[in-house]
Amino acid sequence: MALTSAVANAAAAAAAAGAGKKNAQVQLQAELNTDDEWHKFLTRDGLLVVDVYSEWCGPCIGMVGNLKKIKVELGGDNLHLAVAKSDTIKDLKRFRKRSEPTWMFIASGQLLNVVFGADAPRIARTIEQELRNEELAKKGELERPKRAPHELTPPEQEVATALEKIEEEKKVKEAAAIEAARFARREARAKRLEMHFNDICPALMLPHAQKHLRKITDTIEPFGVLLADKCPIVVGKEGAKILAVEEPELAEPNAMAALIERPSLALLFKKMPDKEGDIIEMTRRALCGDHLAEDDDARKKLPSTELRESNTIGLFVPKDRHERAAVLDVLFPKMVSSVVEPAPPAEPPHILIMFGAWQRRAVLSMAGLPKVAARLLRYGFFADASIEEPRLLCKNVDQYDQRPEKEYCETIVLMIAVGLAEPELAEPEDLFPEGPPEDLLTLGPLHVSADHVVGQEECARFFPPGYSEPEKKPKSKSKKKKKRRHASKEENAEEAPDRTQSTENPEAETNGDTENGEEGEENGETEENGEDGTDSEENGEQHADKATSPPPPTPH
Repeated sequence: MALTSAVANAAAAAAAAGAGKKNAQVQLQAELNTDDEWHKFLTRDGLLVVDVYSEWCGPCIGMVGNLKKIKVELGGDNLHLAVAKSDTIKDLKRFRKRSEPTWMFIASGQLLNVVFGADAPRIARTIEQELRNEELAKKGELERPKRAPHELTPPEQEVATALEKIEEEKKVKEAAAIEAARFARREARAKRLEMHFNDICPALMLPHAQKHLRKITDTIEPFGVLLADKCPIVVGKEGAKILAVEEPELAEPNAMAALIERPSLALLFKKMPDKEGDIIEMTRRALCGDHLAEDDDARKKLPSTELRESNTIGLFVPKDRHERAAVLDVLFPKMVSSVVEPAPPAEPPHILIMFGAWQRRAVLSMAGLPKVAARLLRYGFFADASIEEPRLLCKNVDQYDQRPEKEYCETIVLMIAVGLAEPELAEPEDLFPEGPPEDLLTLGPLHVSADHVVGQEECARFFPPGYSEPEKKPKSKSKKKKKRRHASKEENAEEAPDRTQSTENPEAETNGDTENGEEGEENGETEENGEDGTDSEENGEQHADKATSPPPPTPH
C-alpha cells in the first residue's frame, strides 16, 4: 500500500512538473508595470518587442498569437516580448494619451524603431528585419543607432513637430477668440453706461494721496473740468482685482493692500457746461499729462507724478471708455445700478462632449465630482449623434428616465468649461487644467469639440439662448360641462358666461359643478389611458429601456 502511494505521488509530481514546464513555455511575454521592471527588461540580450498600452486602452490582444508564433519560428531566445503600462513607466510618458496600438523595438538598451497600429504583416516584417540587423550588430557588421527609449525616433519627431505647430495655431486662435469675447463684453458695457454717464469721468485716490485733494481741484479747473462728487470707499478684494486688471500698477503689493484694507477716495469729474470734448481726455491731460512728451520736465509737476509714494501709485484715472465703465461699476455701484442693470456674468470658454445615453449614470456620476461639477455648464438628452442638427429630447435625467421608450442612438451632451472667462479675477484654488476633464475622457465619448472656438459654435446649436430658463408649466385644459337636457334656454344663456370664465381660469373649474367635474375627470382619464380606459402596462405591454446598457455588438 505504501509502495503504491509512493508511486502515485511520484506520478502526480511528475505531471505537475510537466504542466509547470508547459505553462512556462506558453508564457512568452513579460508584463511590465513599474520602472524597475522596465529597466530590468531592457538589460536582456537580443531584440525586445514591447506592446505599450495605457490604463484606459489595454494591450493589443489580436497580435498575441502572431507574436508568439514569430518568436517560436524565428526569434527563439534572441527575441523577447513584453506588454508595458505607459501610465506607470516614466520612459513611456509620451504614449499615455494614445489609443492606437504602439510597438517599440529595442536592442542593447537603445530604441530602434516605433510602429503604430495593429498592422500584423508590417510588424512581422519589422521583427524579421530587426532580427537580421541584430545578428549583424553582434558580428560588428552593423552599428545600431544611439537613442534612449524615452527619446523620439525621426518619424515620431516629425509627427511631434507637426502636432506642436497645430497646437500653437490652436492656442493662437483660442487666445484671439478670448480677447474678442472680452472686447465685446467691455464694448457692450461701455455703450450701456455711456447712455447715462457720457459726461463724467471717475478716478481713485489711494489712502496716502488723499491729503492732496486741493491740488487735484486746482489742476483740473484750467482744463474745464470740475470735481462733481467724492466719497470714501474701501474697495475690497474683488474690487481691487478688477481695478488691477485695468491698471497693472494697482496690482503691486503695497497698492493692493491699501485698496483692500484702508479707505480710498472715489472721485467723480464732470466737464464745465461751456466746454466741449471728451471728458476722459480732458481729465487725463490735466492730471496725467497725456499731451506731454515722455521727457518733458512738466511731467514732474503733474498730480499723477507728485502723488506717488515709494513707487506706489497715488492717483488712477481710466484711459478710455472701457476702463471708465469698469471703474464706475466698482467705485459707484449704487449710482450705476439706479439707472442701469448689472452686467451679465461672462460665459467661460467651453466645449461640447457627447456620450451615448446608455452611459448617463456613469457620465453624470463622473460630472458630479467636485473638480468636474464646477465645469459642467449645461447638459441635455438628444435624439441622435448629429452635431449639425441636434434634436432635443429633454433637459435632465429625471425627464429622460420617465420616457417610456428609449433608443440606442440617443445621446447625452455636456457643455463643459475648459477655462475661466476672467482667470485674472479668480482665486488660485478655482483654476483648473486646460482641456476637457480626464475623468470624462476615460468613459470614451462619442464626440469632443476640437477646441473651444469650435465648441462654442457646437454648443450654440445644442444649448441656444434661453435653454437654462425654467420651463413654463402648461395650463391645464378646461373640461367642458355637459348641458343639462332639462335646462331651459334662459339657463343655458346664463351658463355661457360661466363656461367662458371656467375656460379662462382653470382654478374655477375645481370649485364648479361637482357632478360635471367628476364626469369630466372620468372622461379625461378614459381618453388618456385609451378607449377602454385600461393602462398599457395592464395589457402586458412593456417598453424596453434601450439606453441603460451598451448597444448590441455589430455582427461581423
